[in-house]
Amino acid sequence: MHFNKVLGTILVFCSLLSEAQKILSREIQGENDNDAYTLDFSRDQYYTQGVALRYRFLTDSSKWKPSLDKKVRSYVLNHRFYTAKHLWWEDTTEMDRPYAGQISLSATNEYYFKNSSYIYAELELGWMGPALRMGDLQYSWHKFFGMQLPLGWDYQIDDTPIINVYGKYAKALLEGEDMDLLSESNFAFGTGFSHFRQEFVFRLGNFLPIHKSTQYNGAIGRVNNGPKQFEGYFFLSPGIEYVTYNSTIEGGVIGSESVFTKTSEKWIYQTRAGLMFSWTKFDFALIYYRRTRETPESTFHKYMGIRLAQRF
Repeated sequence: MHFNKVLGTILVFCSLLSEAQKILSREIQGENDNDAYTLDFSRDQYYTQGVALRYRFLTDSSKWKPSLDKKVRSYVLNHRFYTAKHLWWEDTTEMDRPYAGQISLSATNEYYFKNSSYIYAELELGWMGPALRMGDLQYSWHKFFGMQLPLGWDYQIDDTPIINVYGKYAKALLEGEDMDLLSESNFAFGTGFSHFRQEFVFRLGNFLPIHKSTQYNGAIGRVNNGPKQFEGYFFLSPGIEYVTYNSTIEGGVIGSESVFTKTSEKWIYQTRAGLMFSWTKFDFALIYYRRTRETPESTFHKYMGIRLAQRF
């Protein structure tokens, strides 16, 4: 009888341990970009607000073995605002870029390789233009909080569909225990954005390889209550971007011609810097962006992004 109790206790303990060791195969992620996060409240301009909500989950990667560590599928809801430099400008002779609002849905595949490399592919479908009533939303939001009212939405980019593909490839160039150097190549092509950007990412601190790191959302797939895999590090990423088309500035390629457009700058220099933290179930990232002018009349732009992720 005593032996049966001991055996029963062991079986219950093993069952609980097995439950605790489940792989965290799903993730909910939210990301918000806003120039207000720079604490420079004199700025509310250009890419002034963006929200992305993602549902991510592990998929079958058996066809890619043994080189692939994991494959992740995501579904994303995107919401973006673009405005001129000063919200009180009412006339196109003053404005340095058009207003624009976008809402879209995306599906993505991400491939994490054991040789510290990463591939990202995304298809985005959405809409931009007055039909979304984004101007009314921003106007009401600013009025409620007593902020400067945006007065230029009458000259926003006209209704047009967004059909875009995005790609990204990252690879470790130099690997060290406390610092490393990564190469990151990005491209976009479609009715919304078309560009190519090359960046180099320098990381300093306590980080994991690409296929496990929060740098590329690679923490999904960790074992619940397994060995601690904490990350806490700083990164700096300068880059150069060549733009062939930006619909939020030049207007849509499909639909009516917008009443007000500008010419996009072809070469843009972007710098990112941030702090990245990751625990077994949770990620937190704070990322600063600085971009040179996107039209001949505009100035440089800075904003910050906050990213949170919960795995289960």
